[in-house]
Amino acid sequence: MLYYKSPEVMSMTVNKKGLFVAAFLTILLTVIVIYSKGFEQILYKFFSSKSENGSRTLLVVYFFEHLWMVILSSLIAIVLGTAIGIFITTSYGREFKALLLKTVNLGQAFPSPALLALAVPILGYGIKGALIALVIYILMPIVYNVVIGIEEVPKDIVDAAKGMGMSEVEVYRKIKIPLALNVILGGIRTALVINISATTLAATVGAGGLGVLIVNGVKTFDMVLILEGVIPVTLLAIIVELLLKALQQRLIWNS
Repeated sequence: MLYYKSPEVMSMTVNKKGLFVAAFLTILLTVIVIYSKGFEQILYKFFSSKSENGSRTLLVVYFFEHLWMVILSSLIAIVLGTAIGIFITTSYGREFKALLLKTVNLGQAFPSPALLALAVPILGYGIKGALIALVIYILMPIVYNVVIGIEEVPKDIVDAAKGMGMSEVEVYRKIKIPLALNVILGGIRTALVINISATTLAATVGAGGLGVLIVNGVKTFDMVLILEGVIPVTLLAIIVELLLKALQQRLIWNS
């Protein structure tokens, strides 16, 4: 006998599997970060290295530097990108739509190393220039998805809301944004995953993070240092992707 499973039930099953994998990878990442010296010794058994002393600075220091830059730049980009996206779809900001989208797309067109290089002469070496470059680099997917999500809301529903006497603000708050939430969250999810990997380049302008290990490993042809930076970044990106996907599904079900 065949049993029908609704999309909601199937999505909940996928959601639980994703959360289980995310929990397992989080434990693995925590162990790697806390017991970094033991992690280094395991890598030495499988990969050759010019030095068996590993990194002088503990992995946990680089990890939290990296995490701090990702969180701060992501929060700024989410707030700014969502605000821009909503503004250019309103009756007040529609005339600025083409200009702002071209400006945002220009930031994405520049390679992230180029943005970091351009920030150095203006702001100098350090976290300030890195944060600005990262925010500019991840704005595009957020703004684009906000615009697409809002513009794909059926016109009939919007007209019906206006016919009931809703103001433009109420239409956005009660109709457009809730219906566009899935697309908006998809853009935020993409931006955050991109940001986790792009933040490794912040090391080239003296901002620290896991990129320091990768850059030093490339300079010295040390595979152990490279992997010591690459593996936590990869695990972090996968964990964030899985958690945000689960959050996205949960918010859609409750909306």
